[in-house]
Amino acid sequence: MNSPVLQAFPAFRLRPPADGSASAEVVDANDVVVGQVDAAGGAYRGRVGTDVGPRRTDAPRAAEDVGVFHIALHATADAEHQPYSSVSEARAALSPIPLQRQEIVDSAARAYFFHALRQPHVAAILDGLEAIVREHDASGTRGGCLRVVRLLDQVREPARALLSDATGDEREWMAFPLARLLAFTELATARLGATASKPPSDLDGPFPDPHAADQALATAFRTYRDVQSGTRTLASLPDDTLHALAALDAAAAQLPSGPCAKNRADCRAAASALDELATAARSVEASAPDTAPEVRALAQELSAIATDTSARLESTALLLEDAGRHGSVRTILSALQDAELGRETDAGTRSVRVDDTETGPIRYTENGRWTGPGITDPYHSPEGAAAALINTFRARQATARTRA
Repeated sequence: MNSPVLQAFPAFRLRPPADGSASAEVVDANDVVVGQVDAAGGAYRGRVGTDVGPRRTDAPRAAEDVGVFHIALHATADAEHQPYSSVSEARAALSPIPLQRQEIVDSAARAYFFHALRQPHVAAILDGLEAIVREHDASGTRGGCLRVVRLLDQVREPARALLSDATGDEREWMAFPLARLLAFTELATARLGATASKPPSDLDGPFPDPHAADQALATAFRTYRDVQSGTRTLASLPDDTLHALAALDAAAAQLPSGPCAKNRADCRAAASALDELATAARSVEASAPDTAPEVRALAQELSAIATDTSARLESTALLLEDAGRHGSVRTILSALQDAELGRETDAGTRSVRVDDTETGPIRYTENGRWTGPGITDPYHSPEGAAAALINTFRARQATARTRA
């Protein structure tokens, strides 16, 4: 019998009802039943245990509600721990999370009446969602992805606690809104963690445009502000921690106040300032007492974001060095869109594949540049060298088509 895969949750399938049964089953990748879809009065509702989703006009949509409940109660399947393919995909996946706020507020008002916003878990969820809104652009570096993961935990933990505690009418009102919020945050957490480990091309290397660099710098500065806020809540700190915090303040004061990637000089100046900030953050982390775990965690987060952003600005400066030879940065990046530039090996080489053809590899030279087959004047950036090989390959293809 055909069991279609759920579009929103490919790890689950909808198994049609057996003869004489009004309920279809939702099964996971191991063919284990995780919930049912009940049909009545021309509508469909997903059900997991005693929790029931809203009325839907079609069975697949109700089956997705079963997937929502299952992920909320049991977390994501391993198959869903895949990195995002781009920064834009990561941001698109995060966008629905803050949109759940109004439904949480409305459902809490029905469940807890006038005390809804004073319910501790509800208040914590709303605070966490506000933080997610502020950090919408943070996923532009690997460290930024991990920052968003930490902030998602500040939504997931109270949501999971409230779902666990709610009973009776409270659960009837809150179960599905909480489950949907948890499903979104669970999936985003799993995939952002994987993305930080295996970043796509636009999360590593040079920034694709100056605005992306400015967003990453702004994320570093917000994280610095979080470290400051964390220390203000502490009654006292050791002298060495206070000295480290003073150095952190001084380093943050050197960060650019405007665009940071207009040209090579700006990129390198910003990268240098971020290196100082990362060093100071590591000193704060090392000197913070055991009684200040949040400050230590935030300082570690700041160090990672500053280091990632600095490395990307350095790569951007190298790319700008090569822009004149190709016409512009846009020309280089456009060439790379049609190819796959591999990661650097221990031998200092990177593959350059166009379709199924290896046009490289390119390699790192002793004088700090990049070269490859047919390149007589090495490039400053791996992207510049790769674009040269790609353009040569495309030109040969065009010539061959003309002759044919």
